[in-house]
Amino acid sequence: MTTGGWFNHYDDPDEFWDDEPLEPIVSGRRTAPVAPPASPQPFAFRTTSDLERPPRLGSRFVSMELDRGLLPVRIKFGTGWSRYVAPNEVGDELMAGYRGAVVENRDRVRSTALSSGRLPTPQDISDTATPLHRTRLMILLETETWDQYCETSSSMIGGGRYDVHGRMIIGAQHPVSVTADRRYVCSIKVWHDWAARSHPDDIGDEILVCAERIRSLRPKFVVHRDYSRYSDADLEYHLNRHRERLLEERVA
Repeated sequence: MTTGGWFNHYDDPDEFWDDEPLEPIVSGRRTAPVAPPASPQPFAFRTTSDLERPPRLGSRFVSMELDRGLLPVRIKFGTGWSRYVAPNEVGDELMAGYRGAVVENRDRVRSTALSSGRLPTPQDISDTATPLHRTRLMILLETETWDQYCETSSSMIGGGRYDVHGRMIIGAQHPVSVTADRRYVCSIKVWHDWAARSHPDDIGDEILVCAERIRSLRPKFVVHRDYSRYSDADLEYHLNRHRERLLEERVA
């Protein structure tokens, strides 16, 4: 049975094509190929983010132990640190080690929660996560002024930004600085020339000083009174009245 269609005579004689050949045959001879009309191509460009490599998770040369706020409490440098980590790579390598520690912490919490038959909550992973709804209600009920209410409300849902530095001072400047938000460390910067002549443990000590300063700046959401006898609906009702009273006092 003959099947309609054409064959590709240029690449593979056994490859069947449903469309006509690129060079149509007219009166037993081939005609010159006719180029199809050019179709407009969509404009494409690459942004800076397209050119950036994804951040590394983990380092062979440094590891970290984190607290419940995902801030470093212990930093351990491997034996190859001084040999394989260049001074201009110190900040990036420390950040890679930190990100690896965050992933390990998250996986550990997830495994523990799943073994108990439940999914992990953000509060399981970090005590700086946005408080649960009921906790937010109780915390806001304990505010005493309208300004305090607004500041507390914003701090519970906002990311915040904390730029700190270590103890070391060289020429009235600090060679080690760390930036963090309410949940994570965002960047670690270390002067290249200082890193080149410093012991790894001295670098680690400066990072831990920065972590402690971030810890002290982050808001702490603590409930001081007992609200166990109130339902969520009760708390919402009382909070509405509390908010109205604070606002009235503010504008009075």
